[in-house]
Amino acid sequence: MKSTRLDPTDVLRIRRHQPTRLEGFIDASFAFVVTLLVISIGHTPSTVPEMLHALRGIPAFALCFFLVVRLWKAHRDWSRYYDLEDRTSISLSLALVFLVMVFVHPLRLLFALLFSWVSAGYLVDQPVGLQNVEELRWAFEVYGIGFAAIAGLFALLYRHALRRSGDIGLDARELLATRMHMAIWSSMAGLAALSTLSAAVLPFHANQPFVFTLPGLLYSLTGILAPQIRRHCTQRLALLPNAT
Repeated sequence: MKSTRLDPTDVLRIRRHQPTRLEGFIDASFAFVVTLLVISIGHTPSTVPEMLHALRGIPAFALCFFLVVRLWKAHRDWSRYYDLEDRTSISLSLALVFLVMVFVHPLRLLFALLFSWVSAGYLVDQPVGLQNVEELRWAFEVYGIGFAAIAGLFALLYRHALRRSGDIGLDARELLATRMHMAIWSSMAGLAALSTLSAAVLPFHANQPFVFTLPGLLYSLTGILAPQIRRHCTQRLALLPNAT
């Protein structure tokens, strides 16, 4: 017996078809963040060896770019689904832009440290390193606090959409999908907080790499939690009227 399972996000109707001035500002801000990533790579290569050396930074830049674009698309989707531009949504959106701009520097550094470590210093375009493992602890803490705050803001945006569901005109399926997104972002914020806590309390020793990489490995649990939340929502969606 075959059953078609509808992705919960597909039930959300697009309510905003044209960008507003706020969205234009947010788009420009995210574009500026990407520019900061490019500038942080260094000066423009003037010789072939310098060009080849600069290309070593592509993996770290690619991951940073991917994450920033995911955050931009997440806010774009929220804006299109709910078409809210009241005081609360504006405040949360501007706070998100501010945090992303601050977040871009520890993001770039942490990914540069990651690729420097896995490639024995080859996949970096400029010198990057740590004086001791305690500095890695601080890097994880700053990154974790920033990511937890950003994920928390997204959760608050979806919570605000739930509060305004009557004005927006959300049906039962859209309410369920909205709660799913709020749960996913809340779980990401929780994982970031757990990573920050582990970075603060775990004993870091240079001869125990698994221990001081644990705060970073905790983020991989997103690949387990998010699909589980989405699967649970899909099952509940199938029980609602008009589900396909």
